[in-house]
Amino acid sequence: MTKTVNRKPAKANGRTTNDADTKRTAKSSKKRSSHFQEGNLPQKSIVGIGTIILVIAAVLVGFHVVPAFRMPFKDRALQEGSASSKERKVNTQANGVEKKGSTTKSKGMYAQDLPKEFQNFKLSVQSKLSMKNIKENNHQMKIHELKHENSKSHVHAYVVENFLSENECNSLAMVHRAHVSELKKQVPIICFDSVKSFREYLKDAMLKIKVSQSDFTKGTTCVNETFSAKLQAHFKWSFSTAFYPGESKFSTIFAQRIQRATGLKLENGGKFQITSYPKDVGYKNHTDCLVNHGEKRDRFATILVYLRDVEEGGETKFPQLGISVKPRMGLALIWNSMNSKGECDPTSIHNAAKVVKGHKFIIQRWYYYHNFPSLGRRPEEPRLPPRTANQPRVSCDEYEQGSCRWYDEWNYDHLLDYTANLQNLI
Repeated sequence: MTKTVNRKPAKANGRTTNDADTKRTAKSSKKRSSHFQEGNLPQKSIVGIGTIILVIAAVLVGFHVVPAFRMPFKDRALQEGSASSKERKVNTQANGVEKKGSTTKSKGMYAQDLPKEFQNFKLSVQSKLSMKNIKENNHQMKIHELKHENSKSHVHAYVVENFLSENECNSLAMVHRAHVSELKKQVPIICFDSVKSFREYLKDAMLKIKVSQSDFTKGTTCVNETFSAKLQAHFKWSFSTAFYPGESKFSTIFAQRIQRATGLKLENGGKFQITSYPKDVGYKNHTDCLVNHGEKRDRFATILVYLRDVEEGGETKFPQLGISVKPRMGLALIWNSMNSKGECDPTSIHNAAKVVKGHKFIIQRWYYYHNFPSLGRRPEEPRLPPRTANQPRVSCDEYEQGSCRWYDEWNYDHLLDYTANLQNLI
């Protein structure tokens, strides 16, 4: 039997944002962080050369599916970027209440002072999948359930052929590759789950290097650019780029199509993440939610669409359900990771098999059991570690439960202050 392991949080931003153990440990707190930093507060977009390339690509394709990938970088302190709804609560104490008969307000925070996403927030619960056949561009999309015989599982998995057209798949893959190619001109900053994981990755790469906490840059679990450059040739990783609701016409079209076919609500959806896997790269066993944690603001369901056929390897496998799906262009795979009560189902554990021949491309989106104000909003980026504008990161999860992945955006999982105080932030 495959050992159940948990995802270190999509990271979310996406992030990887993956799992936690049954006990509430510092690691589990770190892993859940990117669930809630998918967008703390919206920020202004800074247009770089990579964005210009993507615009040109969109013109060449001549189709509206090309997402508006942005490469924002804002030099802001951690406390400015990691504020949560709890931190921004209205002060109802004496110093925040207007005295009767007085026209002068005290310095406390009032509801009207909160950002609009907090003022207008309405809780939405996503507790089930409602699958149905739909028609798109005169093409009938039929749902096929993937049966399994695990009586202890609440997981339901489905596939839909041609959920994205060939043109849509090709456009998304092309833009992703152009964006990655542009950002790969810079050395990515490599971050690790911990020193222990760092050592395991070095061992796996057959590098005899002694490391300690002092090798991380101040306040982080990331190594500096010089050290990252030395490791780059010895590590393998997948590549993820993200775009957010409202940043392109396609994001709206895609989200509405998903809702019609699956019942997954627009307001419970997070970012859209395109990921590519080169040869010999996959992703280890993980769940998309936190097992035995009780957090409702977690990933209830996942939709994953393959953008390319893969000649060999690259399957999405559910070892406890006996399900294996081979990548085929346009094929959508949908499953729930939580039950109707919002409890993470450990039998939803899955992995991405290594690509043996070819190159794998997917687009995926996570839907949360409980939504939250910052869900689906592009987050502010942290000040640490020191880096140049638009410099990518590589996040290496806990060794036994994850893999390394390259990202075009930064979250807070690598910041020591953030992970240490996570219980107070959420």
